[in-house]
Parts: sequence; structure tokens; C-alpha cells
Amino acid sequence: MNKSLYYIECTCIRDCKFPNIEYHIKDVVYFNPKTVSNETYVGYGKDENGEYKNPYSYYRSSHLPFTRQKKFAKKWQIKDCADRYARHINEIGQFTAIVKEIKLIYEEEEI
Repeated sequence: MNKSLYYIECTCIRDCKFPNIEYHIKDVVYFNPKTVSNETYVGYGKDENGEYKNPYSYYRSSHLPFTRQKKFAKKWQIKDCADRYARHINEIGQFTAIVKEIKLIYEEEEI
């Protein structure tokens, strides 16, 4: 029996600076909307330029929705769900989001 899970790998395409973290070109992170860490904390509201401090506030208002470790990436059983999130991340323009597949293979054994 075969099954697949999907996750989103994000590669930074332009330098981004946030209060506690900087992402540089070619940095790779993984999407997880429930990430909560001091590193990803950006605060609430708008900055001095009138732009939202967190362009990804749709997912979580006070934190960026990224983790550096692949094992903590959000995983979906339905590829369309992951595709929807990836499109939104790509529209923001700081990262290139690609949906990756994990193939699970189950074999039955008689004991």
C-alpha cells in the first residue's frame, strides 16, 4: 500500500529582515503555521513605514510561519491544500515555495 504526505519547502529569493531574524538569499525554511519561537516572533501591528510587521499574519499574527528543521514542517495528506498555501507564500514574493512529497510504502508481512 502506498500513501503520500506533502510539505512546503521555502527558499528565500531576497534578503528579508525581521526583528529577531534575517533570511538571506538561498536560505531554506519549511512552512509551519503553528511555529512559535523567539526567533520567529515579529510582533503585532504595523512598522514605521505603515506596512504590517508580519506579511504572513494570515497564518499567525505575531510569528512567522517558518521553521528551520524539516521534521517540524506541516504535512498534508491532500496535495491541493499544500498547493494553496504555497501559492500564497509565492505571491508575497520573499520566498519560493515548492510542495514536496514524502512517499510512504507499507508492506504486509505474515508472522
